[in-house]
Amino acid sequence: MADVLLKELSNADIDWMVTTGQRQEIAATHILIKPNQELETLYVLLDGSLSIILPQTETHSAEMAAASSAEMVCSDQEVAQISRGEIVGEAPLFNIRPAAMVKAVEDSLVLSISQQQLSAKLQQDIGFAAHFYRAIALMLAERLRQMYERTEQIRFGDDQAAKEALFVFGEMRDSDIDWLTSAGQVEKLAPDKVLLQAGRPVEALYIVLDGLLSISRPEGDFNSLSLCFSGLEKSTRTQTVFADMSRGGLPGIISVLDFQPLPVTIRAVKESLVFAVPRQRLAAKLQQDMGFASRFYRIIAIQISDLLQTVMEHLGCDRPSYSQVKGMDEAVEYDDELDLDSLHQVSHGAAKFNWMLKRLGVGY
Repeated sequence: MADVLLKELSNADIDWMVTTGQRQEIAATHILIKPNQELETLYVLLDGSLSIILPQTETHSAEMAAASSAEMVCSDQEVAQISRGEIVGEAPLFNIRPAAMVKAVEDSLVLSISQQQLSAKLQQDIGFAAHFYRAIALMLAERLRQMYERTEQIRFGDDQAAKEALFVFGEMRDSDIDWLTSAGQVEKLAPDKVLLQAGRPVEALYIVLDGLLSISRPEGDFNSLSLCFSGLEKSTRTQTVFADMSRGGLPGIISVLDFQPLPVTIRAVKESLVFAVPRQRLAAKLQQDMGFASRFYRIIAIQISDLLQTVMEHLGCDRPSYSQVKGMDEAVEYDDELDLDSLHQVSHGAAKFNWMLKRLGVGY
């Protein structure tokens, strides 16, 4: 991933980052980012290597210890390594607090950029925003692919898909939804129908309009060539389902931006409706409309970042949620809490999603 920034950013984009940022040396074992920390800086790793680590879970109160299984002993767990050219500290751009810590594996060099200055630049410069969000999305997608290799340790339900959908449509403009509805078509999936097969490329942007889809991954080492040329029955029947995707979900989203094969299989659990925008038509729109591109790439980056955080949390020990305890502890931040801004975004996104359904003739 070392060359993603060089491929995606223009010379003007790079010049701004160099002028705005500061080079900072990081000693080995130094913790650059702490879990749940409010970050004021984004980091580009120029040299060395960093590690993303899920820290040991702490029990916050005796009541929670009695009500939850979180009191069991859990060790720090490395879930990914960051190499030269990658970015960390992007979570505040998407209103997400990092679930993991980032620590230097060896003496390293980073370019640190103020989150405040970066946010202002992203709002003022549409071209920079399109390039930057695309680069971030590509990096996070690759990180998520690596996480999917740990599917035997991941257990989570379909609540993430619902949250994902609502936030996606809250980011869109009416003109974006107008274009989407004119560019794609509704497809019906019979129960047990495979929408996307592990090992194959994704040829369209898909949005789940109704129904339920399952996400599974092949057992053993991921061999895209072998999977691609295997029959659907043979290659997907024995896969273990580890997540669901419901109304508003974006199946195959991590492979929409590049030609890498999808690491998971997505299949209809029951009769479902999906909306498909052909990849070539989407690519043409992204090249011609920079404003749409900046919003679209931001949406993709948000969803992959959000899903990545969820996967990491479910690789480690359970964190406390309000439903696990009898009452709220003001000193504890719960995973299932939503702030007022998030609730507004959810409501706004739900309204736009329902409007899109009406445009497509899918009534609710």
